Amino acid sequence: MITMHSVFRALLVGVLAVASLGARAAEWPTQPIKLVVPWAPGGFTDIFGRIIAEKLTKSLGQPVIVENKPGASGGIGSEAVARAAPDGYTLLLHTSDTLVWSIGMADAFATDPAANQKPPYDPLRDFTHVTLMGTQPVLFLVGSHVPASTLAEFVALAKAKPGTATYGSSGEGSAVHLAMETFSSQAGIRMIHVPYKGINPALMDVLAGQVQALFLSVQGAGGNIQNGKLKALGITSLTRSPLVPTVPTIAESGYPDFQLTLWYEIVGPKGLPQDIVDKLNRAIKAALAEPDVKEKLVSGNTTVVGNSPDEARAFVAAETARWNAAVKNAKAK
Repeated sequence: MITMHSVFRALLVGVLAVASLGARAAEWPTQPIKLVVPWAPGGFTDIFGRIIAEKLTKSLGQPVIVENKPGASGGIGSEAVARAAPDGYTLLLHTSDTLVWSIGMADAFATDPAANQKPPYDPLRDFTHVTLMGTQPVLFLVGSHVPASTLAEFVALAKAKPGTATYGSSGEGSAVHLAMETFSSQAGIRMIHVPYKGINPALMDVLAGQVQALFLSVQGAGGNIQNGKLKALGITSLTRSPLVPTVPTIAESGYPDFQLTLWYEIVGPKGLPQDIVDKLNRAIKAALAEPDVKEKLVSGNTTVVGNSPDEARAFVAAETARWNAAVKNAKAK
């Protein structure tokens, strides 16, 4: 039997719980924070995560520790954060790759539920979005062993020897995997996909002559373009980069509908208290505004963003719609 006493007691428990949560949020952080990077060490995502972690450690007064959890094109690390407690002590460096992987899994499950490939998390529903940190186009690169100096020459080479052109990626279902399949479709060629657990092993095999091509950031390519070990055939932005002004865009090279922008966002588990979200948002935006951080990111051809939580979520919602269409149009699974 429900009595006024039991109702009052339930309300009191609820009020005390909310008050306790508010107090914890106001005190946050009181212990080390884990920033999960769902990729192997050494790639740009890992570098970006460590740059931000170092700045947040100083501004928040607690160690922000990067934990690399590679696998499943970012899916393993992302799932771990989605299932973590929403207390502000477990965060994720969410990227376009982890978004695309979950969309690809969802599409595969919808096409064939018996395949048991239902995604373990929803990129919008299962995370609290804090801020979009930056966006970045990438280069279409080939090794020095490939007898092509332009995108047109590479396509001609692939058409002349069907099924022999190869490319590496950071994993099945990653954004660069899907982007290369989309390019192959638009160019009318067939390329063999060689997936890796991170972009660095893929780069090593391109440099060694084991694989022909890959998509990679300007920073990731490093001095390998200048020393002739890599040839940049195109860039995925719609305008040329001032860092590599002689490299044409893929759009201007005959594929006007082709564009790829990678992005990097900080998220927490669903239900992260608003006080923590706001404090974290302010700290990350302040870090992104520091001259040394800006210099490091701009040198990697990254556009610094640093927006509000609502703007970050709206951006990811738009990207979800865009990549949903791309997954359905691509032949890759």
